[in-house]
Order: sequence, then structure tokens, then C-alpha cells
Amino acid sequence: MSCDNCKQIKLEISNPNDLVEAIHLVRRNVESKTLKYLGYGAFGEPFSRFSNGKYWGDIVNNYFSCRLCGQLIHLRAETYHGSGGQLIHRPALVEKICIDGFTT
Repeated sequence: MSCDNCKQIKLEISNPNDLVEAIHLVRRNVESKTLKYLGYGAFGEPFSRFSNGKYWGDIVNNYFSCRLCGQLIHLRAETYHGSGGQLIHRPALVEKICIDGFTT
């Protein structure tokens, strides 16, 4: 379902530098209007709080969609125990999301 605009937006997150890279990748794509920010999931926090690549919480759990094809993209990481995470494509939302005011 992904298109040429969003198919490269994915990353395995295994350390803090990977998470910073994923955050910056998403932010660039939101700012360039490739992605639309949808909100954050359970135990997550608004993307605007850490979109600079610093000061994220114990759980990163944010959803975005491609503006061209609608592909759902999920940024998730568990940082407290260091078990890593992913920036991945999802077929559908798997939880309720909270909407905050990050400009998309």
C-alpha cells in the first residue's frame, strides 16, 4: 500500500542514536508535508515534546500517515528498559490515539 513518497520511511531502533535518527526522519517528512501527524497511542506523549530528538519519555508511541497514499506509519520505542523499537508501516490502527497540536 505504500508509495514512492513513504516506502523508505522505516527503521529498526536498537539504541538512542537510532531513535534520534527516526525522530528526525519523521520530523523532516512532516515538515515537507509527506507525512501527516495523527497523534499518540497508549503511554506515549505528543510528538511535539520530543520532535527535536531530545527529552523523550519512557514510551514513544506516535502515528503518522502518508499524505499521498494514506499508509499508516508507527513510531514506537520502549526506552526505559532499552528494548528498542521500530519506525514501521502498519495496515491499520491497533489502538485508540490521542490527538495533540503538532502542526502537520
